[in-house]
Amino acid sequence: MAAVFAVREVWERRIPTGALNRWLAATTQAHPPPAPSGRRLKLRYMTQAKSRPPTFVIFCSRPQALPASYVRYLENALRADFDLPGTPVRIHLRKGEKPYAPEK
Repeated sequence: MAAVFAVREVWERRIPTGALNRWLAATTQAHPPPAPSGRRLKLRYMTQAKSRPPTFVIFCSRPQALPASYVRYLENALRADFDLPGTPVRIHLRKGEKPYAPEK
């Protein structure tokens, strides 16, 4: 039963946004995302949308251009650095709003 409670604790774990953003900066600095067509991809920030299972949202410049292999790299690094063994981790990519674009 102790193992069941340990798995449930990992399943319901919440990670603060500040810690996620520091982790994202360090991880992308160690291994930057690829630059398809010569244009750099910017991973701006990350937050945990929900738990059960842990679901994260990364706001980036061009989500459709980020390769699945790099998302898998982030998922594996997230699992290792925040001690989420055997837990399904979901990562969603979103395009951030342009702060200076005129409103429609």
